[in-house]
Amino acid sequence: MRQRIAQGLAVLALLGMCVPARAAMTTEQRLEALERLIRSQQEEIRQLRNELKQQKAVGTATQQQAERAEEQAKTVEKKQTTMSKVHEQLSKFTPFGDFRLRYEGFFDQATKEGTKTTARNRVRIRYRLGFTYKYSDELSATIRLASGNPDDPISTNETLTGDFTRKHVNLDWAYITVTPGQTFGWRPGIFSMTGGKFPNPIFRVGQMVFDDDLSPEGFSETLTLLDHPYGGLDQVRIYGEQWTFNEVSNGSDGWMFGGQINPVGHVGDVVLEGGIGQYWWNNANLIAQALNTNSSLVNTNLVYKMADGDVVAYQSGYYETNVTAAATIPEVAGKPLKLYVDYVHNWQAVNHDSNGIMGGLRFGQTKQAGDWDLWLYYEYLQQEAAISAFTFSDFGNGGTNVQGPVIALDYQLFDPLTLTATSYFTSLIDPPPDLDNRMQVRVQLDAQIKF
Repeated sequence: MRQRIAQGLAVLALLGMCVPARAAMTTEQRLEALERLIRSQQEEIRQLRNELKQQKAVGTATQQQAERAEEQAKTVEKKQTTMSKVHEQLSKFTPFGDFRLRYEGFFDQATKEGTKTTARNRVRIRYRLGFTYKYSDELSATIRLASGNPDDPISTNETLTGDFTRKHVNLDWAYITVTPGQTFGWRPGIFSMTGGKFPNPIFRVGQMVFDDDLSPEGFSETLTLLDHPYGGLDQVRIYGEQWTFNEVSNGSDGWMFGGQINPVGHVGDVVLEGGIGQYWWNNANLIAQALNTNSSLVNTNLVYKMADGDVVAYQSGYYETNVTAAATIPEVAGKPLKLYVDYVHNWQAVNHDSNGIMGGLRFGQTKQAGDWDLWLYYEYLQQEAAISAFTFSDFGNGGTNVQGPVIALDYQLFDPLTLTATSYFTSLIDPPPDLDNRMQVRVQLDAQIKF
């Protein structure tokens, strides 16, 4: 542009300075030539300005596109960050659960002399669904929902009856577990503490003293002593238990204080595990008194009653020693074999019916389709050996004062589906004098899916 203006000025200078004498231009001619030149320059200037405007518009559009692209990139990055955080949080949740369908039959039940009895048949379901949120290696929280009568502490089964009425959904577990480690400079896993409503953490081989469905409430601690095996001793755990079973607003509360020492070791390739537990029930009579308002609690223990029939107390106190042991041989005829025994003694029993013992074996395992195992055991549980409200609900009709063998067969039909057939052959140890104490046969056929 500057070059064109300079050229125009040069032309004007020539017009003014170099006019031949014989061809001299008149003033009007010079003015007309000058006007034409000016108009030409103005037109060029307008064209240049239009070109500048177009270039500026293109630059503005390009800048706007760049800004929009940058904004879109920021939005995408923000979404990716959000999704990454969501994925990180979701990865901390671990779901778990199971569903079981059961046919159950009772045959040859014990009855009073001269009373007719018939077989009982029922179909039951059990469903449990939960998740664990693992915030870190030192902190987690777990919640589980389950079916079952909310007034029954030892069963999550629902009987399919009641004219198609709805079934229960209950809060079965709700607890926090703290496992201090790096934050305190401790060895990871040396100590953990759980509080809330949780699964029974102690080592068990059966359900003679505590039903598997029992979810204690209160606190539990685990101390893992060894950081590495010492010879044939692989690990020693110590469990501390403080379970609260009844809170009284103006009186002494009900608690169970106890614990267990749980050594694990081996001799050659045989795995050995044991448990020595002690459990003291403070104010256990609160459980006895709950029998007056909760008909779902099983009671076979001796109790004191008022004249109107209301229960006021147990005749026994409950201070139980529980000794458990198991030996697992990794291969017998191509399958693992586990041998186990469980013994309980109540030091505060009102009489000599203070002992319980259970022993048996498990041959095989169910880990993948086609696997099977066989269970055989015998149980003998005297009347005052344990609190009947919390013992195995399927053995006999639940409770204490029961004896007999049990046989069970598991078969893994699909990887998540296990079929089980179980038979209990039980009778009372000390039956009432007017009872026909025939052996009861209780048969269970289960189909269970776990995930």
